[in-house]
Amino acid sequence: MSFTKRKTVFISGSAYEYGKFESTGRAFVRDLTQALIKNDFKVVSGFGSGVGNYIVEGALSELYLEKKGALKDHLGIFPFPTRADATVAGQDPADGLTDQLTTIWERYRTDIISQAGIAIFIFGNKLEDIAVREADGMLKEFEIARSHQALLIPVGASGYTSEKLWKHIIEKYDDYFGTREKFGLYEQLGNPCAGPEHLIDVILQIVL
Repeated sequence: MSFTKRKTVFISGSAYEYGKFESTGRAFVRDLTQALIKNDFKVVSGFGSGVGNYIVEGALSELYLEKKGALKDHLGIFPFPTRADATVAGQDPADGLTDQLTTIWERYRTDIISQAGIAIFIFGNKLEDIAVREADGMLKEFEIARSHQALLIPVGASGYTSEKLWKHIIEKYDDYFGTREKFGLYEQLGNPCAGPEHLIDVILQIVL
């Protein structure tokens, strides 16, 4: 794995709500991004709802107020097109657009995630049919990251899909890692009593 890829972190996340994090959820995303960039990582993301804005905010705070580095060297944001965008553009889903968009999104996700040697998963929920549901897109991103041999870090304490992925990693830990050196750190990622600052510290111990 190249040095550039090892130092690139993909953040997968979406949050209509922040669960037990409540009002600290936004700060968690912002502070996590800022901490990664402070430690010379590049952050890439698909600008998930409720997460993307705060990734950008954290990156800009570190780059412009502290590090003063080049934005392109430390942040890559790749918003996803939506079906609504396509409809507004006059393209009718009845003509096969749905299958086209699915293919485009899959290739787009792969292009983004393949840049990263580390993948962090936070929250993972969306509003659908007036109910908050797990974000199935995160499951796809997990599998893509795994296929590209990224270091997988689901933050179970943030709940939702990321908690589901964290439980899977803990149960199948030996299938993902050749040593149990950092198993204790991974256990801490799912601690329901862990605050954002502690979780960020644990993440940094895993990636550094």
